[in-house]
Amino acid sequence: MAKEENENSGINYSYKLKHGLKGEIVINAGVYRGRYPSRVEEAMTDGLVGLAYPLFRGALLPLYRDLDFTFIFEDGGALYVFDMAVRKVDTQSGNVPLMWAAVFGDPKRVQRRQFLRVSCPWDVMAFHVEWEARSPMSTHWMDGRALDISLGGIRFKIIDENADGHIFESGERVFVRFPLAGRQNFQLGRASRVVHVNGAWEIGIGFDSLPNSVERKLFEFIRQQEMTGRSEK
Repeated sequence: MAKEENENSGINYSYKLKHGLKGEIVINAGVYRGRYPSRVEEAMTDGLVGLAYPLFRGALLPLYRDLDFTFIFEDGGALYVFDMAVRKVDTQSGNVPLMWAAVFGDPKRVQRRQFLRVSCPWDVMAFHVEWEARSPMSTHWMDGRALDISLGGIRFKIIDENADGHIFESGERVFVRFPLAGRQNFQLGRASRVVHVNGAWEIGIGFDSLPNSVERKLFEFIRQQEMTGRSEK
C-alpha cells in the first residue's frame, strides 16, 4: 500500500491558508456528518484561521467548541489536508459569519497519483472497450467485485461466468462503474495488471483522469477508511 504523505518534510503548508481560498469542511462524525463548502476569510493569526461559517439547508450549521473537522482544498494539482478544531464562532461582527479554527498535526500535501490504497468491497461493472473496438456490438457490461481502490485506480475481480469468454490483457482500455458517495461513477482506465487464476480475472486499472468533484469524494473515502483501519488496530 502506498501512502498519504507530507511531501518535503518540514514544510508548514499553513502559509497557503490565504484570504479567499476556497475549500471544503469535512465533518466525519455526528448528526451533521458531511461536506460543506467554505473559504478562508481571515488568514492565520495567533494560531487561528477564520473560515466562512458552513451552512446547512440555508441556515448556520450547529457547531460546538473543539469539534474536530478536516479542511481540504486543491492547489497546483495536489490536495491539501488540514486537521482542525473549532475554537470560537463570530456570527455578528461582520458581513460573513466566521468560524475560527486551530490547525493541529502536520498539514498534508497529497499528489493525485500518490497511491494510498484501501479495501472497497463494492459491486462494480466493467466494459471491455478494446474488445468492442475489435468486434462491434459483441461485448456488454460485466458484473464484478471491487477489491481495493486509490486515487490512481481500482482493482476488481470478474469470475469467468460473468466474463462470458472475454479475455483481458495488460494495456487494454476498460470502463468501470463503481459506487461512491451515493452515486454511480463511470471512469475510463487502462489495465495495468491482469491475472487469471482460480476461474476469475483480477484486473487492476489506472484511471485516465478523475473530475475534481469525484477526486475529492474519493480522497475523503480513502482517508476515512485509513482512519477507521488505524482505530481498529
